[in-house]
Amino acid sequence: MSTPTRRQFLRALSALAAGGCAPAARPAAPAPTGLPLPTPGFGFQLTRDWGRRPERVSHDVRPAVVGTAHAPDPLALDPARLVREAVERAGGLERVVRPGDRVVLKLNLVSAMRSGTGFTTDVRVAEAVAKLVLDAGAREVVFAEGSSVAPGPPARYRPEATHLAFDRAGIRDLARRLGAGLLDLNQAGSRPGERDLAREVRLPHGLQRRAYWLSKAFLDADRVISVPVLKNHEYAGVTLALKNWIGVAPADVYQVAGARVGKWGLDHQMRPLAGHIVDLVMARPPDYAVIDALVGINSGVRAYPFRPGPGGPMRAILAGPDPVAVDAVACLAMTYDPATIGHLVLAEAVGLGVADPARIAVRGAGIQPFRQEYATPVNGMYVPGRWSGRT
Repeated sequence: MSTPTRRQFLRALSALAAGGCAPAARPAAPAPTGLPLPTPGFGFQLTRDWGRRPERVSHDVRPAVVGTAHAPDPLALDPARLVREAVERAGGLERVVRPGDRVVLKLNLVSAMRSGTGFTTDVRVAEAVAKLVLDAGAREVVFAEGSSVAPGPPARYRPEATHLAFDRAGIRDLARRLGAGLLDLNQAGSRPGERDLAREVRLPHGLQRRAYWLSKAFLDADRVISVPVLKNHEYAGVTLALKNWIGVAPADVYQVAGARVGKWGLDHQMRPLAGHIVDLVMARPPDYAVIDALVGINSGVRAYPFRPGPGGPMRAILAGPDPVAVDAVACLAMTYDPATIGHLVLAEAVGLGVADPARIAVRGAGIQPFRQEYATPVNGMYVPGRWSGRT
C-alpha cells in the first residue's frame, strides 16, 4: 500500500475539477462500474457506489434518535452538562444500563496526548458518561482502549502505548477517583505469543474476514458504550462511533512487524477498511454512543498541528442508542453526506442502524448551531460528498 505521489494528487484534483465536483454540490451518481470513483483503490474516492450491498444480518432495531447539546458561549462551556443534556434528549441511559451491569466505555485515545486537544476523548466527557452510567445502577465502569501509537522519538506502536495514553489523557487518575477499571484492548495474552486474554469471534457474514480475535473482558461486558471524538479521516472519511471500533482489535494479533502504527494487519485501503469497521461492530455492537465534539478535528489524523473546523471548536455533544444514526448526524454537522461514507453505507445495509438522515429524529439543539463545512478531500485523500439536503 502506498501514499499517492504529488503528481497523482494534482492529476486527481484536476479530474475532480473537470467533473464539476464543486464543494457545495451534491455528487453526481457514478457510472455503474462497481468501483470507487474517480480512481479505484487507495487514493481519491467520491462515490455512492460501494459495490453490491451485503445482506441484512442484524435485526436488533433501536430507536434512530440522536440527542444533541451545544454551548453557544465558550466561556460558559460545561462538558458534563452537555453530555447530560444530549443523553437525556436521546432518551437517557436507564433503558440501556441495568442495575448491576459491568459497563465498558471505549474511548478514542489513539495516542498519548493531553486532554482537550480534540484529537482524543476529553477526560471531562469520559467522566460525565461514567457518572451517568453509575447513576443508572452500574456496579462497575471500565475505561478501555487499544492505542495505535506511542510517543517517540520515533513515534510508533509499542506494547505500552495504551497505558501511556491513559496516563497522558488523565484517564488513569479519573479511574482512580471513580473506582473504575482500565482495560488495554491491545493485549491478547498474558505473555507474548499467547491468546488467553482474547477469544475468536466467528462472523459467518463478515465483509472482510470470517473471524476476529477480541478481548474477553470487552466481549463479556454487560454493556459497551462508544465514546469517540469527532474527526475527519483520510482513509475512512470520518472517525466517529463506528470507526472507534478499530481500536478494539488487539495489536498483539493485528500488528504487522516493523509497521509504525498498530492494527496495520487490518487492510487500511478505503473499501477494505470500511469492511473491517463493520465486521468489528458486528462482532460486538456498541449499546450506545456519545460523541465528543467539544473541538472537532478538521485536519485528518496525520496533520499537525491539529485544527478544528473553519468556525472553531464545535462545543457540542451528540448521543444516542443507534451508533450508525449518531455517526450520520455527526457527518451532517461536518456537511458530509453519509451516503459517501463507506462504513456507514455498509453498516446500514447489514442492519446495524440507520444512516439515512430522513429516518433519524434529532432532538435537542439540532446541528445548525455548530454545523461547519469540513475539508474535502481529507488530507488530500478521501473525498466525502457534500450534504446539501435539509438537516
